[in-house]
Amino acid sequence: MVNASKHPNINLLTYSDVIEFSGITGEYKVKIRKNPRYVDESKCTGCGLCTTKCPINVPNEFDRGIGERGAIYIPFPQAVPKYALIDQEVCIDCKSCERTCPAEAIDFSQEQEIMELTVGAVVIATGWDEYPIIKTNEYKYGIYPDVITQIELERMLSPIGPTGGHVYRISNGKTPKNVAMIQCVGSRSLRANPYCSAVCCNVSLKNSQLLKQEYPEMDITMFYIDIRTWDKGNEEYYRNIRAQNINFIKGKPGDIKLNSDGTMRLFFDNALENTVNHMDFDLVVLSTGIVPSKGTMELAEIMGLSKGPNNFLTEVHGCLKPVETKDNGIYICGCASGPKNIPYSVSSALGAASKVSTLLSNDTLSQELIIAEINENLCMGCHRCEKTCDFEAVRVNEDGIAVVDDLKCKGCGACVTVCPAKAIDLKYYRDQQFEEAIKGMASIEINLQTLQETQESTEN
Repeated sequence: MVNASKHPNINLLTYSDVIEFSGITGEYKVKIRKNPRYVDESKCTGCGLCTTKCPINVPNEFDRGIGERGAIYIPFPQAVPKYALIDQEVCIDCKSCERTCPAEAIDFSQEQEIMELTVGAVVIATGWDEYPIIKTNEYKYGIYPDVITQIELERMLSPIGPTGGHVYRISNGKTPKNVAMIQCVGSRSLRANPYCSAVCCNVSLKNSQLLKQEYPEMDITMFYIDIRTWDKGNEEYYRNIRAQNINFIKGKPGDIKLNSDGTMRLFFDNALENTVNHMDFDLVVLSTGIVPSKGTMELAEIMGLSKGPNNFLTEVHGCLKPVETKDNGIYICGCASGPKNIPYSVSSALGAASKVSTLLSNDTLSQELIIAEINENLCMGCHRCEKTCDFEAVRVNEDGIAVVDDLKCKGCGACVTVCPAKAIDLKYYRDQQFEEAIKGMASIEINLQTLQETQESTEN
C-alpha cells in the first residue's frame, strides 16, 4: 500500500465514492464525490496527536466495537495515506483537535468535491463484508456478550488491537478457559447463504493455533460440518493443528443457553457418534461467512453490472474468463466476484491488471464484426431484444427504434431469435444469406438430376 501511494503514476482518492458512470471502452466517464475530511491532507503528518485530545468516545468500527475511537481518528494503524478525519455526526465542535494539531491541518470549512475523470478501463475490487449476524442474533450474538465472531477474536489477538493481543471475556474481563468455535455461521445454509465462504475453516485453524500459543492450557473445541482446507499446504496445516490437542466435533450446535455462573451451554449433535450432547464454554466464537460488500452492491447499480444469485458480480466465464465482465474494459477481481482467500485474490488481481494493460497498450480497439444490426423499417419497438440481451447492447430509443451498441454486442444472436418482426440480423449471418445459400444448394441438386437424366437418355 505504501508503494502504491508513492508511485508517480498512481493517484489515490480515499474517502471518496463513485456516483455516476457512463461512456464506452477506452473512454469511460466517472464522476466521483470526494467527501470532506475536515483535515487538510497537504498539512496532516499522521502523527495522531489530535486523536488523543478528543473528548468523544464511540465504538471503533475497525475493532468491531471492542475498542473505541474519538470524533477525530485515523481509520486504522496501517491506513494509507495516514490522514486523520473528523466524524461530524459525533463531533461536538469543541475545537480541541484544532488547538492541538501542530501542523494546523484542521479545516472545518471543507466541503465535498465533485471530480470527473476519463479512464480507459476499470477494475472492480470492492472486497467483502461480514455476514450480518446481528440481524438474526444466531447463537445469541448481540445478546450474550461472550459470543463473538472470528474477526472480533482476530482484533483481540492483534498486538496493536484493543486488548494488546490478549483475549478476555467481554462480560468480566477474565481469560477464558474453554472456547468453542462454530463453523459455517451464515454459510452453507438454506436459511442464510447456500455457498461456502472458502476461508472460514483456515481462519479458525489459524486463530486456534494463536490461542494455543498464548494460552497452552486453554481447551478449544471446534464444531464443524466439513473442514475444508483445500488450498496448497492447508491440509498439512490442518493435521498439524489437530495434533495440538484441539477437539474437533462433526456437528453443528442447535441452541445455546446462559448458565447461572456466566458460562454458556451449547447443545449439539455429534454426527460421528450419532448422539446429542451439551458442553459448557466461557467464550463462543462464530465463524461468520462472506457476503458482497456494500460498495459492490452500490457499484453494480451505478455501473449496470450483472450480479449472480448470491449478489456477487458475475464474470463472463468462471474458467475461461474469470475476471472479465460483459463490458469489454471493465474487470472484476478479489471477493467482488465471490469468496476467495488471499492467494486467489492476488492472482485474480494480477489477471485483471494484465487484461487492462493488454487493452490500453494498443492505439486501436479490435472488435468482432459479427454483431447485430437493426432494420429500422421493420422494428416496432417491442423491447423484447432489449430485455433478452445479457450484455445490455440493445436499447430502444425515443423514436421507438432499437439501437445496437457495437462495442457491447458480442454477436450471440439471442436478440435475433426473439424478434417477432424479424427486424434483427447478425452481420455475415443474415437470414437472406442463408435463404440464398439454401436456394443455391437446391439449384445444384436439380441441375445434377437433370444432367443425370440427359446422360441416361443419350445412352439409350
